[in-house]
Amino acid sequence: MKTLTMCLIASLAVPVCLAAPPEPKPSQGSGVARPDGASRIPTGYRGIIGQVSVAEAAPGFELTSADEKRVKLSGFAGDRVLLCFVERREVFSDYRDTADSLLAIGVRLIGIARDSPRSLRSLAERDSLTFVLLSDPTGEISAIYGSYDFATSTIRPGYVLVGRTSVVRMALLGQQLRPEHLIQITRYALTGL
Repeated sequence: MKTLTMCLIASLAVPVCLAAPPEPKPSQGSGVARPDGASRIPTGYRGIIGQVSVAEAAPGFELTSADEKRVKLSGFAGDRVLLCFVERREVFSDYRDTADSLLAIGVRLIGIARDSPRSLRSLAERDSLTFVLLSDPTGEISAIYGSYDFATSTIRPGYVLVGRTSVVRMALLGQQLRPEHLIQITRYALTGL
């Protein structure tokens, strides 16, 4: 079973990780410029949509946290962060221990959901969650990152690892991973081991 799990992890992570260049030191520039590309915009949609790719600059954003504070992605410059997109806030409870394991390898977990800051705070207090939870009520930030399903108007599960210089190191969109697999894939994206 362990071999099967490792094969699954390798098959998901290898294409993403092989495309990622070595992570530069924090003192270098802010990342690679985002290339122009045509996006297929749903009929009648007037918001912003996009998709991230490995080795391009992560789109900046500002959202409200569970503590009712405005949080910018640029505020985490110099840190590695793993953006975790979910539709339902209850999913974050599964990642309570994962956040500590990720922090041990130098990655901060940031959860993003459509729920209000108040409901995210309630969940964080009830389940003793210590990682940052952000409210994306319109789904626009999720759409910018390619984690929004316009057919169902929901946030698709997804994970985006942003390096110290705000460059995307890994992007796994449209799939929900078990916490232990998320740790293994993130470690692989960082070290190749």
